[in-house]
Amino acid sequence: MYSTNSSGKVVVRKYLNCESVEIEFLNTGWKTVARKQNIELGSVKDKYKPDVFGVGVVGCKYATKVNGKHLPEYILWRNMITRCFDTESLSKRPTYEECTLSEKFKSYEYFYEWCQNKIGFKEQGFALDKDILVKGNKVYSEDTCVFIPAEINTVLNKKAASRGKLPIGVSYHKATGKFRAYVSQGKGLPIKHLGLFENKLGAFSAYKQAKEDYLKELADKWKDQIDPRVYEALNNYQVEITD
Repeated sequence: MYSTNSSGKVVVRKYLNCESVEIEFLNTGWKTVARKQNIELGSVKDKYKPDVFGVGVVGCKYATKVNGKHLPEYILWRNMITRCFDTESLSKRPTYEECTLSEKFKSYEYFYEWCQNKIGFKEQGFALDKDILVKGNKVYSEDTCVFIPAEINTVLNKKAASRGKLPIGVSYHKATGKFRAYVSQGKGLPIKHLGLFENKLGAFSAYKQAKEDYLKELADKWKDQIDPRVYEALNNYQVEITD
């Protein structure tokens, strides 16, 4: 048995020749071939150790880079883990507090394979989304994640941190003492103003109707390019005053 610098203990399972042996990492059970010299130096590394923020396992089945450039699968996977487990990232984006990954998504190998047959993965401008299928979902998983167009992703962004205490889609119009309702039509498009109302509930009701109608329009626009579950979710989306 030998100790390594960063991957726990290993045992030699088979001598292959005068220089190489088959070893097994005791912490994970991963077996690989290594040079005797590297084993003695403790420099062998367990590729199935959760090295990415203490939870993510890269493995050895798929590359993370090609020609020095990170693969899209790896970028998506790493970004998910960063949002959920990186302290610095969470301090800047507190909306991701309590978010986590399913056990399968902690494996880069599994995530890489999961991406390959997902609608929208290879489409430019599509983003990974975790909560359109399950509103308020906090778990990135194989059952809750889908790829959606940036246009839909932007419209669903609630921007809770920047809108204050009023309901979503409502602002106070100081000049008239009334409440203004408005709905975002996506990045780069003008905000659509819905009118002034005597109270914030009336303004919110106007926003709710307009937002739900707009999501149905987007569903029809993207119907042939999105996962059928996304199409259904957009058509059934309910805007809540607590959003």
